[in-house]
Amino acid sequence: MSLDAVLRTALSGLGTNQAALRTTSNNIANVNTAGYSRQIVSLQTKTVGAQSIGVEIGEIRRIVDEFLNKELITSAAGFGYYDRQAALHDQLQTVLGNLNSSNSLDVRINELFESFNSLSVDPAETPRRIDALSELETFGNTVNRIATQLQGLREEADRQIVSEITTVNNALVQINTLNSLIAQERLKGNEPAGLEDQRARAIETVAEVIDIRAITQSDHYVEITTVSGLTLLDKDLHQIQYTPPGQVTTAVTFNSMTVHRVNSSTGVASATDTPLDPALRSGTLRGLIDMRDKELVEIAVGLGEMATRVVDEINAVHNNNSAVPAPNSLTGRNSGVLATDAHGFTGMVTFAVLDSNSEITSSYTLDFGTVATVQDAITAVNTNVAGGTLALTNGVMSFTATAGTDGVAIQQDSASPSSRGGRGFAHFFGMNDLLEARTNSHFDTGITSAATHGFGATGTVDISFRGPGGVEAASYTLDFSSTGATVGAAITDLNTAFAGYATFALDGDGKLSATPASGYEDFDMSVSSDNTARGATGVTFSSFFGVGNRYRMDQAFDVGVKTAIAADPTLLALAQLDTSAGAGVPALTSGDNRGATALFALNTSTLTFDAAGDLPTLTTSLSSYTGYFLSSISLEADRLTSLRDDRETLRDDIQIRRDSATGVDLDEELSNMIIYQNAYNAAARLITTANEMFDTLLSITN
Repeated sequence: MSLDAVLRTALSGLGTNQAALRTTSNNIANVNTAGYSRQIVSLQTKTVGAQSIGVEIGEIRRIVDEFLNKELITSAAGFGYYDRQAALHDQLQTVLGNLNSSNSLDVRINELFESFNSLSVDPAETPRRIDALSELETFGNTVNRIATQLQGLREEADRQIVSEITTVNNALVQINTLNSLIAQERLKGNEPAGLEDQRARAIETVAEVIDIRAITQSDHYVEITTVSGLTLLDKDLHQIQYTPPGQVTTAVTFNSMTVHRVNSSTGVASATDTPLDPALRSGTLRGLIDMRDKELVEIAVGLGEMATRVVDEINAVHNNNSAVPAPNSLTGRNSGVLATDAHGFTGMVTFAVLDSNSEITSSYTLDFGTVATVQDAITAVNTNVAGGTLALTNGVMSFTATAGTDGVAIQQDSASPSSRGGRGFAHFFGMNDLLEARTNSHFDTGITSAATHGFGATGTVDISFRGPGGVEAASYTLDFSSTGATVGAAITDLNTAFAGYATFALDGDGKLSATPASGYEDFDMSVSSDNTARGATGVTFSSFFGVGNRYRMDQAFDVGVKTAIAADPTLLALAQLDTSAGAGVPALTSGDNRGATALFALNTSTLTFDAAGDLPTLTTSLSSYTGYFLSSISLEADRLTSLRDDRETLRDDIQIRRDSATGVDLDEELSNMIIYQNAYNAAARLITTANEMFDTLLSITN
């Protein structure tokens, strides 16, 4: 071999080992860099023809375990899904309070019934009345606080959704840019290992938010799709768009999240979109959507069911009793009932006018079997009761004594009590309610399918059937100008419009239900606009029947004692009217504790609660239902925490395995450094030797 060839061979060894040392140094420098994949140098003989002329680098290769990378991406999405839900449940536990804390629901309801028990001992004692009203207000405030904070948690989930979408969009922009840079470097024959590490970390960022697949194409571009197949990145950039609603209320309708292709020339997102939510299976985004639109809604519905049964049952007792002395007037809430409606009642009820001594001056027991319409019932009472007037004004029923010094009372018949939708006359119209809330305590309208709906012939209701993430399965405008005149005709129209999605039905109490079809259990009816009005009452179709979860959630808002009673404890109705009291004998006495005893008895009375959220239909007491409600939330929190911990352990284990296979081993790198240093020194020594030989040859020739 010529000295020139020796020199060239030595130079190749010098340059090659210098590059190898540089790669090894880079590995050592990044030993603590998260997600860094070590690089190894492959050496090969440098040849010209069949002649070896030294050494060269074959490639500098990133060590990547594709299988573990895919598993890490999958496990990250699973962890993200449960992590966000568990975090929001932790906040929810703070809202609900500890079981023994003074602001917890079970403590509040127990304190409420204790005050009723104390009230029954001496119902005429003012401090006991004030204490009972105070406990009612405290209970209402607690329910209202929790209901408000539940919507606040939904709003927090929505804010996090916006943040996560921003994170994904930024990561997709980064991956898209790196795709181009990596492809260019590969075409030049370079090894862009650092760029590929950056891209891998950006992909992992997306993977925790959305369950994805990342596939490297032959041209070195990475394409990203959701596990279900929706493209998030190919040769073009894609971006997720979502417009938050602002303040989150029970009536809010969330917009869908959509994916838009970005024009590579103009940078403008296409107007054509693809819904993202149906494509999500796990990840933080799916977890937040499920909490916002499903889990927290179910809890809010359960709270509404608990609150409305407390309100309804207490009002049932209060409406069947009277204050002493009897009030001059009993005025109900807007029931949406028209005077021309069939009255819908069975049984009998007594209307009485009493003087200042609580003696009955006139009374009449109405048998609903003898009248047909609401107006017929009103006429019968007014004809037979002297000194009192029963009236229905724009849906509000009232019974008023003519003389300012007289009072009025309404008493259920003991043998055959009046009933419409499972409620007595005064209770149905809310004429002597103790508690009130934002919306009706029930939607048992007592109306039948054959009844005239009463919404005229011009109004419309825009109804949509939506799932989590604002996904709309179907929508329909119920137009009363084209539907039939009966309630049944409107229900038929709805069933035709939502066939395959949900079934509408009216039960024996006049309650309208919409049962989702299989596969749509998480969907719910929502009303975007409703300009209908039931006669002159102003009550809309959706509020009359309580269409959608909105109304069930609203039943937990603004729960409190009616203003007049809160201001005057003597208006507490705790005495029962003695309809058999003769002349000169008071029909009401202040010491009568039957009303207070009935209120306390509600603590153990067996009631039927409608299915609400995770709770099925239950037959139990008010106190027990509160316990079931809180326990179900606690169990769900424990379940999510356990699943989060399991997924975190799995993710961390896979990451450790991945890093063990692809990360930097300091001992190995230091060993390589010694090898490359020795090889470098040997090449340098060879150059020195060749130089000395050249000097010797030159001296001989001279």
